[in-house]
Amino acid sequence: MWQRNDGKSETNILQNQFTKYLMTAIRRRKAAYLNHRGTVERYEFSVDFQEMGSEFSTDPDMLARLPLQMQLENAALKLALEQMKERERYIFLTKVLDARSFEEMATELGMGYKGVAAVYYRAIEKIKKEMRGEEL
Repeated sequence: MWQRNDGKSETNILQNQFTKYLMTAIRRRKAAYLNHRGTVERYEFSVDFQEMGSEFSTDPDMLARLPLQMQLENAALKLALEQMKERERYIFLTKVLDARSFEEMATELGMGYKGVAAVYYRAIEKIKKEMRGEEL
């Protein structure tokens, strides 16, 4: 027969604790799902990059095709990017401008995740040194 849960008996206390556990688990799962969904929406592009053709290729003229507001006004930054190896420049610009993950670039370039990350952070250090006026 049905009884009201007064929260005083051992069975009712256990039931209340389990209910609280389930509600907390559901709330956390919901928050994680919404966070993941927001992250995916933030990084998805509505533009089809296949249609853009060679605009995102790794050729040395990549700097010349940057959008107008991205044309580098700082001569030291421009010099640092020009002095980088092609692969370093590609990884840096792809991460910064296209907001692509290291995993995506690693798959595309046939490298490991840590290798791409190392090249990216090494490129940042080179840019910092050039901006400070230190020799590379």
